[in-house]
Amino acid sequence: MTPEEMNAIYTRHAAAEANKDVAGILATLSDDVEHEVVGDPRGILRDHAAIGARYQELVESIDEDKFETVHRYYGENFMVDESHWYGRVPGNFMGIPGNNRPVNFRILHVCEFRDGKMTRENVWLDVAAVMQQLAPQH
Repeated sequence: MTPEEMNAIYTRHAAAEANKDVAGILATLSDDVEHEVVGDPRGILRDHAAIGARYQELVESIDEDKFETVHRYYGENFMVDESHWYGRVPGNFMGIPGNNRPVNFRILHVCEFRDGKMTRENVWLDVAAVMQQLAPQH
């Protein structure tokens, strides 16, 4: 796939996340997708229902204000997106009550593509930055 084709799929995927549209997110994933959020104890998920549940938890926990790509790298049928996420956490994020506090962190997506869908999404978050920002204030 070309970088433009991968960008189009990834853009639809990210827009669905920002709009809290779990069905729209899942529509960008292949039937045999491998989905991993590094550090999530559920590990790698391959079942759309389980992936949908993971995303449902996410969209109920955070409100995105801005998602900025810093760098994007391409290879044959894969893309690496380094971005910065900004928003608020009205729910619990990574087990920490957000209390609607603002948070921003770096995020890295490693995605593979085939036949107009994402076949792998591997997500790395700057967990230390999130925890520092959501830690109880004394």
